[in-house]
Amino acid sequence: MRHWNKVFEVGSAKTGTSSLGKAFAILGLKCKGWDKKLHLQCAEGDFRETLEVAEQFDAFRDAPWHNHRLYRILDKKFPHSKFILLERNMRDWIRSHENYFSAEGLAKGDSLIHNYQDKKHEIIEGRIKKYEEIKEYFKDRPNDLLVMNICAGEGWEKLCPFLGLPLPREKFPHLNRTRKREILHAKIARSLKSFKNYFLTHAPSGF
Repeated sequence: MRHWNKVFEVGSAKTGTSSLGKAFAILGLKCKGWDKKLHLQCAEGDFRETLEVAEQFDAFRDAPWHNHRLYRILDKKFPHSKFILLERNMRDWIRSHENYFSAEGLAKGDSLIHNYQDKKHEIIEGRIKKYEEIKEYFKDRPNDLLVMNICAGEGWEKLCPFLGLPLPREKFPHLNRTRKREILHAKIARSLKSFKNYFLTHAPSGF
């Protein structure tokens, strides 16, 4: 039986957020995921439209809900809500994150992180700090924060008791198990870029 207001996934990309979104849908929850417009607004410190949109849904995952300031605002705006923090082995996470968000990865446009290698340490430290802050914020409210690791195989057995919902018959969804594909695509992109640079440097004059 549902005894909470809304449920927000507030961690980081590349931690099983798509799987969680599918799980929300299986549980019959109206879910709001990635929204570029809201993400950019929140990055500028404007949360007004995001809070208006949140009124219309039960569950949330991915950006803008990952904004490092937003979870505190959501907690105040929507009392009796639940929050989820998705963990992932740091080495696997940063590899997947780089293969997606770097210039040679799969992301496009505003999602790209240029000069990724120069920023890698900052990205890792930022995630560690954010997760520590979220856990500290909820330390006296253990029933309001679920820390789970979908990438390590955790699923209904953790999510459903936390939400007070019955376990579905359907298997827990594990979407985007594409680490090998991400790595392959990124390697191909880097190889093509290297070949292009080599060709431009060594091509015969007038070619």
